Amino acid sequence: MFRKLLVGCIVVLLTGCGGGGGEPNSTPSTPAQPQNTAPTIESFNTRSINDNGRVNLTWRVSDSQQTNLNCTISISGGLTLTQTISNCVTTTQLEFTAPSNTNYQAILQVSDGTLTTSQTLSIDVTNLPAAQPDPVTPYTPPTTTNVMKIHFLHTSGQYDVWGLHLWGSAISAETATTWQSPRPLTRVENDYAVYEVPFVDGSEFFNFIVHFGDIKSPAFDLRVIPDNFGTEVWVVQDTAININGVNAEPFADETIARSAFAEVQARSGNAIAVIDMSPVSVSVPTNELADNWQDNANFMEIYVRGYKDSDGDGIGDINGLIEQLDYLDTLGITGLWLMPIMESSDNDHGYETQDYRSIESDYGTLADFDRLISEANRRGIAIVIDYLINHTSFLNPVFLDASSSPNHPLRDWFIWRDTIPTNWSLWGNNPWRTGVGGNFYGAFTSRMPDFNLLNPQVIEFHQNNLAFWLNRGVDGFRFDAVGVLVENGPDGLEDQPQNHPVMRAMRDIITQYPKAYMVCEAPSGFATFALDSSCGKAFHFSAGHAILDSVKQGRSNHTLINVINDTNLANMPLILANHDFFAGNRVANQLNQNPQQTRLAAAGYLLLSANPFTYYGEEIGMLAGANLQADASLRTPMSWTNDAVNAGFSVSNTLFRSLSANATTNNVAAQIADNDSLYYFYQDLYRLRQAYPVLAKGVKQVLSTVNEPVLIWESVLNNERVVVALNLSADSVTSSVNQQLTDTSFSLVWSKEVSNESSTLSDNAGELTLTLSAYDVQVWQFAESTD
Repeated sequence: MFRKLLVGCIVVLLTGCGGGGGEPNSTPSTPAQPQNTAPTIESFNTRSINDNGRVNLTWRVSDSQQTNLNCTISISGGLTLTQTISNCVTTTQLEFTAPSNTNYQAILQVSDGTLTTSQTLSIDVTNLPAAQPDPVTPYTPPTTTNVMKIHFLHTSGQYDVWGLHLWGSAISAETATTWQSPRPLTRVENDYAVYEVPFVDGSEFFNFIVHFGDIKSPAFDLRVIPDNFGTEVWVVQDTAININGVNAEPFADETIARSAFAEVQARSGNAIAVIDMSPVSVSVPTNELADNWQDNANFMEIYVRGYKDSDGDGIGDINGLIEQLDYLDTLGITGLWLMPIMESSDNDHGYETQDYRSIESDYGTLADFDRLISEANRRGIAIVIDYLINHTSFLNPVFLDASSSPNHPLRDWFIWRDTIPTNWSLWGNNPWRTGVGGNFYGAFTSRMPDFNLLNPQVIEFHQNNLAFWLNRGVDGFRFDAVGVLVENGPDGLEDQPQNHPVMRAMRDIITQYPKAYMVCEAPSGFATFALDSSCGKAFHFSAGHAILDSVKQGRSNHTLINVINDTNLANMPLILANHDFFAGNRVANQLNQNPQQTRLAAAGYLLLSANPFTYYGEEIGMLAGANLQADASLRTPMSWTNDAVNAGFSVSNTLFRSLSANATTNNVAAQIADNDSLYYFYQDLYRLRQAYPVLAKGVKQVLSTVNEPVLIWESVLNNERVVVALNLSADSVTSSVNQQLTDTSFSLVWSKEVSNESSTLSDNAGELTLTLSAYDVQVWQFAESTD
């Protein structure tokens, strides 16, 4: 068989990506809006305590509906302090000075404006010298108010939309802002905006971000100490000085600022000079894959950021994936679908493509990616990558140029309106967005402008990008969000007829590479996209739900019967769950970690589909992340070992996201050590699919009827025939099906419960009788006629 001053003085430090935004880093394929859920506190820890009693606290919070959250930290024990932090998604540290050796309690409360979550942290301070001075009287800021004048230079000259997000100890609580309600400009002078900001203590930090919605300019958290810096500040679009991660300084001298601004002006409208947009001719590379590798490929969907960290930064990368190719090969995987690996502006999910011909810097280099292709192909594993055709990043140079002027040659690459229509609604929201350069259409967020895919130049741009990757050896593409490519007014936003010629144009390039693979994501219109006139292949979004529902009910439902009998099933790959929460939670969560039902669901999609796709971790029964919500909960580090801190994903104990809820029990090491594990069940079925291609390539027909506890179908290819039977119930079942083959011998080639091979014979009426124990899975092959 197959197998993380003064008493009363709190200093807020900044890490992460700055002031945050009003929209989530959501993967662009969600057709439904989730209900508001409480914020999540992913971590709340004591980062350090020095010998002077300075305590540094750090946290990580998130929310499935927005990235801007407000936090309050209350500290009790040897002192009583309360600090409110605006946008504590990106302001992730706080310091206070402990006056004595004792236990302190810190309570973190995080709010999205409606719902609140709290967590308590116990802090033991024991390293202060024995003799301590009397506690210092809590610091009181001076009452004299001074004014900081911030000058802002931007090439658009459209200053009324820009505001300041303000925080820090130099300003009063009344002056500090939230991300959603920035401080408006005071006036416009000459060619710049002026913001006058009162401050109360020039010896403290003063922090600000110039932003318009989610767009920051420059893309840094700017920080000054007025007593050291002065009260005249110059901010220049897209540039700053003394950059240290996400923190930087503005300009103190107008002359230097204007020199920098002149350089920005010189680049305005020519941002694409920094990216490769050259035409690409088709040049088919050679590889070691079999010519027909697609026919019964076993695919694994992998989130590179969450798979394996090779360099200890807590982020998965390409070299980490290369390290695990032997694991994937041994499991039986013959194809990988990689979630976006191109340079992106979201620095997480990857669906905001900033450069279509470069590798996400967090993941590695093009040379690393070339090595991945070579090492994977050498093992017979194909590399298929995500491609974003519907939209791009608001920081992609193509969109920056299009936004620079209504007369720019690239303007028509996107969709613009002088005024925002009020009668458009997509998934409950108006998809029209106000940008620096005008009002544009963005189906998903204001960070993701939609391409004008009725423009032939845009089609050619995408075709050249596809050829670029195919020439490097990529074995195909998964196309994201193809159901919303073209819009025909407020009543025609999804599944429009023009979507199919767009995808056929992409396919015209891909089919010039004989071994290349293509599949599309269209949750509401997959059947049409799976036709030869369109993508040719599209994920069957109903099948996974039908399989899981049938397994949970203990009987086959009507939808599942229709799925199996669909004549185009071979071109609609099956997947039980993926990276998008709208498609469903992790399978182990949906089935309450029931091992028998988990195996039945796996058998259903693996044995039915020509090209089944498995989301990474499903083969070991990974749960969604603890204390995470929505998409983030599904995109956690892979569980390699039972290490409760890093699960073997990284040598670092500070990971980009918290672990799966069952990482200590359901991990690769534990599963491989258990001969009866889910891992070996997947391995058996992957090997069975390769040994019996008829399972994947054969024409399917249901032999059982709806609502029966046993689901039986046959798969026929030329003279080959297999019968697959799944007992969805907890009882033994005997079932007879008519094979229209009289007195014919069938051999049992695989069973979950029966260890020895056996055979059975159809009777003279063609009836084949099968007996299955509880939750059994059996595969029978037509052997030979007795005539």
